[in-house]
Amino acid sequence: MKKNKNEQDIRKEFVEFISTDQIAPGKHLDRAILTKVKSDLHPSLWKVYGKFTMIEAAAGLATLAICPQFGLGFGRHNQFLHDLYSTISPFLFYLLCGVLFVVLGAILGSLVLNRAEIRATGNSKYLYFAIYSTIAYLILITLGAEVFVVSSLAWVLGALVGNILAFEAVVRLRLKTLEVKFF
Repeated sequence: MKKNKNEQDIRKEFVEFISTDQIAPGKHLDRAILTKVKSDLHPSLWKVYGKFTMIEAAAGLATLAICPQFGLGFGRHNQFLHDLYSTISPFLFYLLCGVLFVVLGAILGSLVLNRAEIRATGNSKYLYFAIYSTIAYLILITLGAEVFVVSSLAWVLGALVGNILAFEAVVRLRLKTLEVKFF
């Protein structure tokens, strides 16, 4: 009998709920929700690139543990890198170093940034990659590395190419995965 009483109480509460007048949220709440949605759908570029720079800088520092750049690094002496340097041209060597320095950051960045943030970057990401690569190069040089400037400028080119290729590849993979998952 108690079960029926609970069902009757539930029905009664539901009827009261349906018969009450609608309550609209205030204009302040509407504006707050619209502002939040707008900021989520259209994030500011400085926040997106700030987030991306932090990811790339952390990944660049982690890369120094494995692959020293211009004599700067946290790892031990690596005979393989010295042999590679003596085997291939300095231009190609620095190009590969630039690619290796930024690939991890570009991959992590493309995984961490959400779709709205990736969309917000648009074509400006290429300018960002060029600026980031150049600044990273200048910081490494400023920290005391002595390099042959013409050959080492290939590092900037490698960093630019590595950023673009790794970022675009992972973004496209994410989109393909979403297409397969939802359609």
